[in-house]
Amino acid sequence: METFYINPHGIKVIQKKKPQSGVKAGFEVFVLGPEEWDKVPHMLAAQIQASEWLERLRVREAGELGKNIREGSLHFRPHFDRLNANVHYVCFRDIDEHKQERPMRLFVTSNVCILLGWNGVTPEHLTEWAQNGTLTTPLDLACALGLRVLRHHQRYLEMLEDQMDLVEEKILLAPLSWQLKQIISLRRKILVLKRSLNAHQSVFERFKNIQKLQYGDLQEELILEMTQATLSVHQTHAMIESLREAYQAAVDNRANDIMKVLTLVATIILPITLLTGFFGMNFKFMPSIYQPHGILIFYGLSTLIFLVVMIYFWKKKWLH
Repeated sequence: METFYINPHGIKVIQKKKPQSGVKAGFEVFVLGPEEWDKVPHMLAAQIQASEWLERLRVREAGELGKNIREGSLHFRPHFDRLNANVHYVCFRDIDEHKQERPMRLFVTSNVCILLGWNGVTPEHLTEWAQNGTLTTPLDLACALGLRVLRHHQRYLEMLEDQMDLVEEKILLAPLSWQLKQIISLRRKILVLKRSLNAHQSVFERFKNIQKLQYGDLQEELILEMTQATLSVHQTHAMIESLREAYQAAVDNRANDIMKVLTLVATIILPITLLTGFFGMNFKFMPSIYQPHGILIFYGLSTLIFLVVMIYFWKKKWLH
């Protein structure tokens, strides 16, 4: 367990057996291990009594970790729980540098914030935020963590948009069957991102229920970025739908080109087939059937028909 004390002047590490003076001017941050749930009630003894709420939270979180998640669903759904008037439990869904989901869990009170694991956040991040003067209450720290999660979502969204640009370029050059699988995969990722942002929006809006004398600019910035991120993911979702339509249109155009070639070939062969059928009939008296150059005359007529049809198609610009 690591303990920090944050006030408007910066951050300080709290050593064991050394009580921190002047706590009213700032707040304490406890960083526990991801499984150290049993230590939480002791840190919140002044705000809440140890009861079944902790066990229920542990069972629910363990259930999310253990259940089989179908592709396209959230492994960790963001949520907000009011444990009493002054204690709140928050779970964010973060995306790491390897594009893997991970939960970011914390307890927020009026003067204490408890993190269950660092989850990508470092003491250097806390120091930077504290030195900037943006951390005055535990709610500010929760908002700062929410902003970090949102920016990771936006970075992931930009990566998906880059992949969409590459797929679109390949579709316009030559549509292939495997590109449809890429479009479906991108669409599924966009939907997951959309669900995640919608769930986070519900959590951030419930931050207003936390008792605070005055809402700071950090919370307003969080809501603003949430709105922008939601708009961006909706736009990207519309783009992926347009990309799928573009792929289908390209496939249809290719099928039309194939049918055009087949139609031209059938049209060219049809008169020759008619000519072949005429000379193939079982009649005794037919023109050129007993002449030595009859076969040459047949080939000549076939070639003439072919050339006439090709010249006609060329003048009509049907061969382009």
